[in-house]
Amino acid sequence: MVLIRSGEAKTRSGDQHYPFRQYSDFYYLTGVIQESCLLAFFPDHPDPDLRELLFIRRSTAKSELWAGPLPGPDELRRLSGIDQIRWLEEKDAVLEVLLKDTTMLYCEQELDALSPQARFSDLTELNRLPLAPLVEQLRMIKEPEEIDQIRKAISITHTAFLEVLRKAVPGVWEYALEAEIIRTFIKNGAAGHAYDPIVASGENALILHYVKNSSQCRDGDLLLMDFGAEVNNYAADCSRTIPVNGRFSPRQRDLYEAVLRIFRQAREMMVPGTLLTEFHMEVGKLWEEEHIALGLYSLEDTRVASDQDPPWKSYYMHGTSHSLGLDVHDPFDRSRRFEPGMVFTCEPAIYIPEEKTGIRLENNILISTEGAVDLTEAIPLEADEIEELMNSKH
Repeated sequence: MVLIRSGEAKTRSGDQHYPFRQYSDFYYLTGVIQESCLLAFFPDHPDPDLRELLFIRRSTAKSELWAGPLPGPDELRRLSGIDQIRWLEEKDAVLEVLLKDTTMLYCEQELDALSPQARFSDLTELNRLPLAPLVEQLRMIKEPEEIDQIRKAISITHTAFLEVLRKAVPGVWEYALEAEIIRTFIKNGAAGHAYDPIVASGENALILHYVKNSSQCRDGDLLLMDFGAEVNNYAADCSRTIPVNGRFSPRQRDLYEAVLRIFRQAREMMVPGTLLTEFHMEVGKLWEEEHIALGLYSLEDTRVASDQDPPWKSYYMHGTSHSLGLDVHDPFDRSRRFEPGMVFTCEPAIYIPEEKTGIRLENNILISTEGAVDLTEAIPLEADEIEELMNSKH
C-alpha cells in the first residue's frame, strides 16, 4: 500500500500564510491542489472500493466565510479520476482496516503523523519503504500532457523576456525588470515564478544564486537573467545574458559567442544513452579550448593540472544540466542514462571574477529518439538578434 499526504499551508505571521503550492509527488499522483488531503493506494486489495481512496477536508461555515468553499467529492472525482473520495475524519477507521491487510507500506511520513488518532497493531512487523524513489522513476519520463504544460510555461517566459528587452536601459533597477517579468507572467495566465528569479547586472552575475535583485544596471554592464514561469505546477527555466546599453563590447561579444558555441555543441550531445555526469565532463573539456583562446589560461596549465581540479572549473563551477518538470530541479537518478521523454536544461556559462563578468545561456531540452528537441528555441539567443531587438524597442 502507498500512503502519501498533501502539502500544508505554512504560517507567515498571525493568520497569514505563505502562498500554497502542492507537494509535487502528491500532485503528480492526484492532480489535486488542496491542502490537508491523504491518498491511500492499494491496487491489489480484494475490495475494489478500498484500492484507491482520497481523503479530503470538509468545508465548514467558518472556513467558507473566510476562504470560500473547498472542492467537494464530485468535483475532485472529475479532477483526479479517483472514484472513492472520503472525508478526512474517516481516515483513521479506514486505514486501520487497510493496514491489517498490508505487508509492505510505501510512505514518506511516519504512520502516527499520517493518522495521529489511530492505534495500529503489528507496526513492528510492517515493512516500510520510502515512496519518493518509486515516484522519481515515473516523473523522470514526461507524458505528452506534461510536456504541453512545460511548453506553455516556456511560451509565457518567452513573452516576458521580450518585455525585458524593451525595458532594459542604463539606470534601470534590477527589481524593476523583475517586476516586468512577474507582471507578464500573471497577465498571461502563469501562477507566477517557478523559482526565485535572478536579475543580476555587472559583477552580481558572479553570484550563482543571486536573488536580491537590488542593484542599478549600469551602462557597459551585462545583465544575466535566470527565470521561468510556472503553469499548472510545471516549470520553465531560461537564462539569458544581455548588454544593458543594447550593444555588446568586443570583449563581451567574444565571451558571449564562446558560451553560445559551447551551448550548441552541448545541446547536440543530449541524446538517448548519454550519462549526465559524463556529459558535464565532456562540456568541461570543450571549455578548455575556449578558455585558452580567450586568454584565461594556457595549454601548459591544463597539462600540469590534476584531473580532479582542471583549470576550466575555475570559470565554470556548476553543472551543465538538470531535470525539469513539476520542480525546476526535478528528481532524477543520476545513474540513469538519458531516455526519450526526459526534459533537461542545457546551461553552459562562463564566470570571470577579474573581469567582473558572468554569462549564462540556458534552454530546455526534450530528449527524443531523433535527438535533442529544443523547447526554448524561439527565445532569442543570437547576439545580433538581441542587439536588434533592444535597439528597435522604441
